[in-house]
Amino acid sequence: MKRLYTAITILCIAWSTQLAQAQTVKGTVYDETNQSLPGVVVKDQVSGVGASTNIDGAYSLSLIPGTHTIEFILIGYVTQTKEIKLEAGQVLELDVKLENDIKLTEEVVVVGYGVQRKRDVTGSITKIDGKEMTKVPVPSFEAALQGKGAGIQVSQGSGLAGSGSLVRIRGISSISAGGDPLYVVDGIPVTQSPFLRGNSGAMNNNPLTFLNPNDIESIEVLKDAAATGIYGSRGANGVVLITTKRGKQKGLSVDLSVRVGTSTAASKPNMMTTEEYLAVRQEAWENDGGTGYTYLPGLSVASDLPSVREAKYKEAMKTNTNWFDELTGIGIKQSYNVGVGYVMKNFKMYAGLGNEDNGSYIIGNRFIRNTARLNVDWQVSDKLAYSAGGSYTNSVNHRVDAAWSGGIGEAMSTALPYFPVYDSTGDYYMWNGGNSNPVAYRDLRKWVNVDKRVITNHALTYVINKYWSLRGTASLDYMDQSEMKFLPEGINTGQTQNYAEKFPNWVTNWNSNGTINYNRTYKEDHHVSLMVGSEIQKSTTRGYSQIKYPLLTDLPTASEIEDDTVTAQYGNSFEEAMTFTSVFARFNYSIKDRYYVQVVNRADASSKFGTESKWGNFPSASVGWIMSEESFMKGIKKVNFLKLRASWGITGNADIPRDAQYEKWSLSSGGYNGLPYRYQTQLGNPNLQWENSRVLDAALEVGLLNDRITTTIGVYQKKTTEVLLQYNVQTSTGFTNVWANAGEIKNQGVELTIHSNNLHPKRKLQWTTDLNISRNTNEVVSIGEFTPDALSGGTNDSRVQIGKPVGSFYLVQFAGIDPENGRPMYYDLNGDTTYTYDLTNRQFAGAGIPKAYGGFTNTFNYKNWGLSFFMVYSLGSKIFDSSGKRQMGVVTDWNMRTDVFDRWRAPGDSDTQFAKLTLNENTYGLQTGNPWWNTTLFIFKADYLRLKNVNLSYHFKLKEGSAIRGLAVSLAASNLFVITNFPGLDPELVRDFENAQDRNLSPNVTYLTPPQERSYYITLNANF
Repeated sequence: MKRLYTAITILCIAWSTQLAQAQTVKGTVYDETNQSLPGVVVKDQVSGVGASTNIDGAYSLSLIPGTHTIEFILIGYVTQTKEIKLEAGQVLELDVKLENDIKLTEEVVVVGYGVQRKRDVTGSITKIDGKEMTKVPVPSFEAALQGKGAGIQVSQGSGLAGSGSLVRIRGISSISAGGDPLYVVDGIPVTQSPFLRGNSGAMNNNPLTFLNPNDIESIEVLKDAAATGIYGSRGANGVVLITTKRGKQKGLSVDLSVRVGTSTAASKPNMMTTEEYLAVRQEAWENDGGTGYTYLPGLSVASDLPSVREAKYKEAMKTNTNWFDELTGIGIKQSYNVGVGYVMKNFKMYAGLGNEDNGSYIIGNRFIRNTARLNVDWQVSDKLAYSAGGSYTNSVNHRVDAAWSGGIGEAMSTALPYFPVYDSTGDYYMWNGGNSNPVAYRDLRKWVNVDKRVITNHALTYVINKYWSLRGTASLDYMDQSEMKFLPEGINTGQTQNYAEKFPNWVTNWNSNGTINYNRTYKEDHHVSLMVGSEIQKSTTRGYSQIKYPLLTDLPTASEIEDDTVTAQYGNSFEEAMTFTSVFARFNYSIKDRYYVQVVNRADASSKFGTESKWGNFPSASVGWIMSEESFMKGIKKVNFLKLRASWGITGNADIPRDAQYEKWSLSSGGYNGLPYRYQTQLGNPNLQWENSRVLDAALEVGLLNDRITTTIGVYQKKTTEVLLQYNVQTSTGFTNVWANAGEIKNQGVELTIHSNNLHPKRKLQWTTDLNISRNTNEVVSIGEFTPDALSGGTNDSRVQIGKPVGSFYLVQFAGIDPENGRPMYYDLNGDTTYTYDLTNRQFAGAGIPKAYGGFTNTFNYKNWGLSFFMVYSLGSKIFDSSGKRQMGVVTDWNMRTDVFDRWRAPGDSDTQFAKLTLNENTYGLQTGNPWWNTTLFIFKADYLRLKNVNLSYHFKLKEGSAIRGLAVSLAASNLFVITNFPGLDPELVRDFENAQDRNLSPNVTYLTPPQERSYYITLNANF
């Protein structure tokens, strides 16, 4: 009997399963280019049963036996209907291709935890096609965002290979917390801190180099609370969603890209030759009352006999080294990428391999990256789908010194032109106590950063019925980062043996989330969707302050690191962990595809914040109205699309050190009577919590002349309260600083985007223009009970000032040069002039944040030819030439710039830029031994217009049926010229930063920063 019951049960289960699978029509919907289309409404006209295609364009309908008319609807595409007949138990495969109708309004964009039609979006989102990432060769993908969207400010890094860019979305909203957007790759919030190694060698770590731009399908930049609110406590600085490529075209497809090029410095410093420097120094010596020949740094001193000074002066005249030329040359760049796609009935795959060898114009500086990616999608059954993605990156950055660390920075400072590269014996000539020669350090020392990174994610989607579905994901982002150096014996004074050193960091970042989704249309005109989910993230960072390997003769190898016989001296170890726990929901409601409402809420708990403030709540609401669907718009033929949207919401910022809330203690190595003791090193704050940004946003989207001209104009206001501050405390407390929430920052602005097809579509010559401009006003409204002196501006003489932008320069006002004696004058706080340089007279001197920025592209296509010009611009900011105060100030052991030729020389000189030359700091009102001269003399306008890229391409005509689907070759050049009044190397720069506060408060400061590069490329693209 028991066996009978078991058999009956099995038969019932099998029968019910058969019913569940009976009479099913399923398939995939594609566009004209064979790309899958998500969001397509698939509906049976007979029964009314409907569904929507998922992110892969797949759908499934369960219907009764009989004849059906299946309708495929996606606004912007021509609706298709298919007549089908289903037999009992039949599973029918039906793929459909939709033709474009109104392309713009129906573009699909990625949003947090899903996708939406652009028509349905009520938030501010800028979509950038992945093809844009490869048009302009850049050190890292985020640099390619520059000028591509309103509200996205990107300052590209220096000429160092692999250097990062500074990205700000709608201004700076924080003081001490991070100001960078959140980067999410295929749903994974990736590790992105630029301070894992501080600013070692005057260069911050760039964690975004792991991503190969050729693997990017699209990038969506979320800007307002309606768009970023789903990310809650991490959305205040904007969110950058990166979607990588997946299988699209049926069958097998192969895309091959080969690029080779060269690079040189986009500009060179106007440093003095030996003859010029010696003449300037001699004049300064005589101005100070000196007689005979002046003394020369590294060769003689002031107390030497006149004959000795003369001999050294004449000896110096025999050498004229251009140190910048010695350290720079022509960089060779190579890039090879192959992408393979495969699509069959229920399976899609994309595999990508890439190799890039990016040689900088700085000799010895190369960034080499090897990448591998595999993305798969498997429709296991009508109910279950599985997708996975993974990437591996191995990058090696061959490092050189820069800025304050030496190298090219030394070439613009203490590497004087009368120092030779080699001495008379052929050895490297060393000065400054035997510790200086940038060519020697480049050649003798080995220095690399090795990054190994694995990112993998897995997702399961289960369709409960035609309305409900479940989705769960799990991901891992693992980074193994090591900086390694080898220093040979004698490279530093007192170094009597070879040694190598390693600075390792290991970051493990786990993330998982689950969502339940509801999607239903009521009475044809009312569409409701609901998503509820939860997420947990844990990130752990481990490492050592240093591991030293004495007596090695090269960089430590993997075998030597594992070899017990190799002596290793370990520094302090550290381990830090951070956990996020979140719940979130998003509700969307639309009527007649015309009126839209969205409500989002997310609650986050973070281990970064105090016990009293673990949880934060971040709601948002938005609406949209497509006015062009109304009857009163029907008579306006030239306006084919008109949409008004508005949003309000609260987002947060949690980008602070993981231990900011805690008291910290250390154990002494010895104390009273040799006994150790504990002492406190950091004050804690159990009430520490998120920054909160309240955001208002409104925009009008317009399509004219059947979308030949499209434009979006938007306005926004973002008020950030409970600003995270790391403020200084009195040293008498025994501490230096502590974290707190206080104050308010306001950003508000206007954004304009225009796309136009300037010639009639039927003409052979096509010309399109893309333009965007952003106007942002930033203001520090309050810093609570704290004074500006309690908030350091980093290392660059900036300050937090009420009523002024974040990152305002705070300097002594330069009042000109006294024409009678050539001495510089300054303004005091009363506006009177004085010869005394007094820091108490510092005042607001401009801001490093631009008031307006953007980009524009003109693209021409004629038959098989294409030509594009891409320009970027920035207006209204100032730049502080922090190295200029030594290169154009008191004559010291630094080389000087030829700008100093415009100087005071005799009484009556009234129209000179610089004061009389001197070796004595007192002449400029400075203290003896302190030549640092932080005045507004070195503040310049940073406005610029840069020709970022020119690209000429040719697409070959191919025979029908050829195995090659496409073949194109292009010639490109980047950074051909920049129009600016800034007299320095480059008005667009990103230098090394000490921490997040320095990164926020010290934009547009140059200190011996390497200029950007000018590059030329030839690229071959083939598609099979």
